[in-house]
Amino acid sequence: MLGHVLSRLTVLRRPPVTEEFYRQILFTGTSAAGSMVIRGAFIGTLLIAYVINVLEADVTLAVKILLMVVMREFGPLLAAILVIQRSGTAIATNLSLMHISGEIDCLRQLRIDPYDLLVVPRVVGMALSLAVLTFYVQVIAVGGGIFLSALMIDVSVEELADNFFRFVSIRDITYSVLKSLLFGSAIALISCYHGLNPSDNSINAVPKAAVNAVMESTLAVMTLNAVFAYLAFGLLFFGLIRAQA
Repeated sequence: MLGHVLSRLTVLRRPPVTEEFYRQILFTGTSAAGSMVIRGAFIGTLLIAYVINVLEADVTLAVKILLMVVMREFGPLLAAILVIQRSGTAIATNLSLMHISGEIDCLRQLRIDPYDLLVVPRVVGMALSLAVLTFYVQVIAVGGGIFLSALMIDVSVEELADNFFRFVSIRDITYSVLKSLLFGSAIALISCYHGLNPSDNSINAVPKAAVNAVMESTLAVMTLNAVFAYLAFGLLFFGLIRAQA
């Protein structure tokens, strides 16, 4: 399925596929953006509260932890989990209902490839939407954390912001964007697979497809996150060894 998506990206220029693509972005990205505000603000504020109260960290350490946890790890992971709960289940449910009702067979009889019309726009749309949502969560979380820090410790918002922008780099942003794109692609592919391949043709197969999509998408995201963390910290450790040598 992934090979089909990569080889058939040009079908996005066809009006029916373009419409499905825009619809996926609207549902996964635009409609979910509002609910991210509160969640993102809670992440930054809770993180800073724990860092300052438990670790008794200074401004520099608090900003570094905020950068490493929110920008590199927790931001993309939280956005992916929220997308799984909201959009992954919707995709699996919708496609399994189409399969059971015979709509998929009708598309094949009309010589329309279901993968072109249903899978390609959903995978690309979810990948792009998750990347934008991740950035949105990061901005809200970092902003909330910086604002709370200014209230809890004797330091100005300007100083905290200056420290943050001094430590953040293009590599951190690229790292989170790549993770988000892979997370979104994996979630969409797994959800589409279970939606198009329900266990049977009864209505009971619909919730099973949704549950399987959620479970396997979560496992895939956790695995990808662990691989990214291993590669990132492994390369960092290797770079430190080379610098010392």
